[in-house]
Parts: sequence; structure tokens; C-alpha cells
Amino acid sequence: MLNQRKLRQVSNLDLKLLKTFIAVVQAGSFTGAEGVLNLSRSAISIYISDLEKRLGMKLCSRGRGGFSLTLEGQTVYDAALRLMGAAEQFQDEVNNTYSVLKGELNIGIIDNLVTIPHRTISKALSTLKRTSKEVRVNIRMSNPADITLALLEGELDVGVMPSLTPIDGLKLKPLYSETSSLYCSDEHPLFDQQESVKSIQQHAAVLPVYAEQMNLPDLFDKLQVAATSNDREGVAFLVLTHEYIGFLPDHYASRWVDKGEMRALLPRQFNYSTDFYIATRQAQRNRRVLDVFLQALETL
Repeated sequence: MLNQRKLRQVSNLDLKLLKTFIAVVQAGSFTGAEGVLNLSRSAISIYISDLEKRLGMKLCSRGRGGFSLTLEGQTVYDAALRLMGAAEQFQDEVNNTYSVLKGELNIGIIDNLVTIPHRTISKALSTLKRTSKEVRVNIRMSNPADITLALLEGELDVGVMPSLTPIDGLKLKPLYSETSSLYCSDEHPLFDQQESVKSIQQHAAVLPVYAEQMNLPDLFDKLQVAATSNDREGVAFLVLTHEYIGFLPDHYASRWVDKGEMRALLPRQFNYSTDFYIATRQAQRNRRVLDVFLQALETL
């Protein structure tokens, strides 16, 4: 039983521990929070224990039954979210007092979109930079799951990613679509053959880890899945081993196709489209920097 005592002052250390606690709760486990916090499970456990000692109460249970919040933990979690929101609102209001646009844009982007020909994101960021030299842009390249979590936690202001399922708490606006085809490398046995569905099925394939969420059984079930990757660069690495075939966005694969190092296999049959969205928090407070960026996207 932890000793009950009053928290007299919220220090920087308390804020750090509370942010760790929020990440654990939203990830649903210590293990799930490791990638978000870039900390080991043992370090996270120590932080949560330190927070419990500082507050004098047990916040959560973790064991064979899984992770769960105590009643006190739920109260602290709700209060911590309000505290972080108040700090963010303070920063926003201060930044909005400047006559010159000033502040930060924290943007998360799924990997390998820079090769899309129309370069919508780059053009919008260019507009933002021309609007004010006092804007700092922070880009995080990541996968859809991490971008979603960072948006919900307030670490990111805006995300560019595909949406496979509705996401509570996020507002999605269509941006563009991309087409992906099934590719092999120039040293793969299929490269110089007249391929067929049957011959394709005989070779090892790499699929994205979120393939099941894409609801394309008629496409993916035809393949001999031997590997997965959480991003498109990982797929490219495996295709270039000459041992795997895999789906890549056509705009991304073109660098190898143009050099004769890859080709698409039965592109009329083995292809799919992915819709990309601009994602922001539904409860997003007015932020001038974010507004300018979103307005720039709308004009492109």
C-alpha cells in the first residue's frame, strides 16, 4: 500500500513521468509503449513506479491478467490529459499573439511519398516557409500506426497516411491516391519469363504487415507469402534480394524500372489503389501555422 500524500508542486520530472503514463495507457501495455517512447519496458516500469511513489497511489495493474487502470489511475490519467492540453493551449495562445506567423508544425508522413510526381506536400511546405521565416517544421517519417498514436497524443499536428479503418478522434480529409503493382527484380526467375498467375504463385512474396486490414483476399491469397514489412522500403529491400516478389507504389518503383532493374508482373491483375488522407485531431484547437499549411494544401 502506497503512502497517501498531497502533490504540492508539478515539476518537470512529474511532467515527464505523466507523459510516460499517458503513452502506456493509450498503448494498452508497457510493451506497446516501448516504440512510442523509445524506451525499454524496464525503463518504462521504473518511470511508472516512480510516478506512483510521487503521487502516493497505485495507478495500474500489470500481470498475467493484462494491463488495467485502478480507479485512482483513471482519475490521474484524465487529469494528466487536461494538464497536457492546457499547456498546449497556452503555447498556442502565446504563439498566436505574434503579428508574424511563428511556431512549429509537427508533421508525420508515411515513408516514400516524396517520389509522387505532383509533390503536393513539398509544395504546401514551401508555401508555409515563404509565408514566414519564423516557422519551424519537424517531420517524422513513420508507419500509419505510429502516426495515428502520435496524433492522438498531441505529439503531431498533422499526418499524411492511408486510412484502412475509421479512426476515433481524428479528422480525415482525402489527399490523393496511389497505385501499387507486384514487382520482381532483374535477377529474379520471373523477370525474363512470360509470367502467369500460376507461375507467380510458385515464388516467395513479401506483403505489408497491414495486408489483412486492406480486405483484398482475391489479390493477396493468390501469393505465397514468405515475408512481411511495415514499410515500402522494407519491401524494396526484399525484392532487390532477387528472392522475393512484392507490391510497391508505381511512382516509388519507377527508379528501378527505368534502369531495367525491376518490372511489374501482370500489372492489370496484380495491382491495388491506396487512398491517402490528411489527418488532424478532431479536437484540434485553432493553430495558425497548421491552418496556413492546410490552406496551402487546398489550393494545390
